[in-house]
Amino acid sequence: MKKQIIISSILLSTLFFQSTEIFAQYMIREGDEEAPVKSRTFVVPYAFSTESLGFGAGLAATYGPKSETLYYGTAYATDNGSSFAMLGGNNIRFFGIERLHASPWISVGHFTHLRIYLDGNPNFPTERAGSNESSQDNYLEENANDIIADCKFVYTLPWGHYREEAVHTYITKNGILKDNPSGAESWNPLKSGRSTILFRPYYRKQFSDAKAGETLFFQAGYEHDNRDFVPNPHRGYLLKTTVSHDPNWLGDTRKWTALDGEIDGFIPLWDTSWSRQQTLALSFWTAYAPTYNVKETSRDDGSPPYFTGPTLGGFWRMRGYPANRFHDKSAIYYSAEYRLMPEWQPFSEIDLLDPLKIRWWQIV
Repeated sequence: MKKQIIISSILLSTLFFQSTEIFAQYMIREGDEEAPVKSRTFVVPYAFSTESLGFGAGLAATYGPKSETLYYGTAYATDNGSSFAMLGGNNIRFFGIERLHASPWISVGHFTHLRIYLDGNPNFPTERAGSNESSQDNYLEENANDIIADCKFVYTLPWGHYREEAVHTYITKNGILKDNPSGAESWNPLKSGRSTILFRPYYRKQFSDAKAGETLFFQAGYEHDNRDFVPNPHRGYLLKTTVSHDPNWLGDTRKWTALDGEIDGFIPLWDTSWSRQQTLALSFWTAYAPTYNVKETSRDDGSPPYFTGPTLGGFWRMRGYPANRFHDKSAIYYSAEYRLMPEWQPFSEIDLLDPLKIRWWQIV
């Protein structure tokens, strides 16, 4: 299902990161401008085609006040009867609490061919769907509805580069950081980078004629972001860890707990006449569900829902696999990426794209 949402997310991300340039508790000032780039309102139609959705068309929109706050929405419908709508906001500030931001979003979808890697396929009676050795054909495809409500509350600690400010301002030239980095100047989190505390309530209900699943879990975490330029890091590192727990507050869900941790590193490489910037990006992530009894076959096995906890596949990890293709008691993921920003910049020559202010692009 998340494969479908990613289509909208990619388009919205392009609008967020390339047009408004004001997001994620920081702002970008391009060149010698005296103020951050003003946010803009966009309404953009789009079309797509996927295996499970067929051909579809939709509309995406963003609205950004003159701050780091951004509101967005998208909706689409497809020729196989599926439909989806999402509304949300990024970094909404609370009056009187400058360092606390909220990023809520809600979505409602109906999918006629929802693919889920869960047990129940009669062709695989003895195999645990989604496990490491499971078949790629061991999934269910259903006519299902999906409701999600998510809200991240982030509090920025008065340490490092955010000691005196809650919103950081970068100075760039054609998308390359030129002054005022937000990290990578010291290993000490009290002197460099941004440290935050996360609290996140998350609700999801997915139901069809054959299956139904519901969860209301809470997540708490800590993150130290010591990267020089968050939109496109060239040096520095990122550390974060979270714990998620569903206490069965709804009365009809399973209790479960999941832990995860991640470390990312960015190493600058040499520049050439045909490149503006080259970076080696390294990542390691692991997750563990201590409550999950793999040998238990009932719904009270203590496992997290298939879409959270130790899960792999989709936009963020193992992109070559469908979303949530693998889910188990534990997971390990590591990667290395070579990132190249070419000297050639074709977007500035296309008048239709000029309002988006696309100042850089990258090959990975």
